[in-house]
Amino acid sequence: MMPIPEFDPDNLKFVPYDAQKHVLPNLNFAQSNGDDPLDVQNYYDNIMTGKYHPSGLTYVLKYEKKHIGFFVVGLTTIRQEHNPGIPRLEGKDTNDFTKGLLIDKIGIDQNYRCFRIGKYILQFCIGLVKSINTSSQIRVIIFETTNSLAEKIYHPKYRFNYVKKNENIVWAYKTIC
Repeated sequence: MMPIPEFDPDNLKFVPYDAQKHVLPNLNFAQSNGDDPLDVQNYYDNIMTGKYHPSGLTYVLKYEKKHIGFFVVGLTTIRQEHNPGIPRLEGKDTNDFTKGLLIDKIGIDQNYRCFRIGKYILQFCIGLVKSINTSSQIRVIIFETTNSLAEKIYHPKYRFNYVKKNENIVWAYKTIC
């Protein structure tokens, strides 16, 4: 892992990805032990090689002039009866569906982890929701993550709740009102 002397968040840029204009470099999104439980590396490799075109909006992360990661966002509808851990927003929904912003994948290169970049992605997404949410239709931000990251980071530091998808993977979410 290449050390970075000091991380300045002012040098972090969120650039909408355009396959016609951007050439994505090889990046390493696997965990330090080599595992990739969220299949982020394969997802990125397929975008990079043109084998897959996400249905949402893809952003690449640049730090100074280097590509360091990506994330994909899109709108989703969550059926609450299938996701009992997501709270009902009494008086706000007319049925059992909640509209949300899905962060489909988040990938940060191994060399740039532990600089709170995930926090900046989440803040960006909350700001995105607030800027497009003129009629308060989007009520939740949701993404898949590992159970350990939800327990250690997303819940205690950023107040994202979570529900188990399976033994190792959870849906992390935060209500936006």
